[in-house]
Amino acid sequence: MTASECDRLAAEITHAFLGRLPEVRRLLSLDVQAALDGDPAAEHTDETIFCYPGVMAIMVHRLAHELYRLDVPLLPRIMSEYAHSITGIDIHPGAEVGESFFIDHGTGVVIGETTVIGKHCKVYQGVTIGAKSFPKDARGRLIRGVKRHPTLGDYVTVYASATILGGDTVIGEGCVISGGVFLTRSVPPGHIVRAIGPELVVRTNPEANGFESHASGI
Repeated sequence: MTASECDRLAAEITHAFLGRLPEVRRLLSLDVQAALDGDPAAEHTDETIFCYPGVMAIMVHRLAHELYRLDVPLLPRIMSEYAHSITGIDIHPGAEVGESFFIDHGTGVVIGETTVIGKHCKVYQGVTIGAKSFPKDARGRLIRGVKRHPTLGDYVTVYASATILGGDTVIGEGCVISGGVFLTRSVPPGHIVRAIGPELVVRTNPEANGFESHASGI
């Protein structure tokens, strides 16, 4: 490609990108409102804009995603890794995220390239929406461009440290995925998924002699 052709292509992409900014702004305003509505600790939209890593991450993602859709090389990944480095939230620019998306707390969240997330979804810290396997061709090379990551319907909530894997995994509308769940199969709409609770053992701490008496004022 000649220099003039590069300049022409860059101008076309820039024009197309600028034309998409009003829609990005609309989506971001809904994300900010979702953060306010989704967290009782938030007192104002300004607080979510300036203080919430999830809002920062989705802002960068929505811009990077538009560049990804325009086949801009490298830059979308640079943007997503920048957001990852400062928020701890890793969203591939290829992921499709519906409106009113909220990531609460956020550290450790991973959302893969071919993930599709519906409207009004909410995820918490430590959530992985990832690939179950990486298909290879006859020569052992990774096959790219196939759907490897799950689809979440509208109004899905995924609580902390849950893992959802697989390109054929579909979480139906209105589902709740509880914390710590490891999920590799689809869930019909309107269901709650919980893991079996661990067996807890509570015993006396020999190093805390007299602590209970002191704490109770005896």
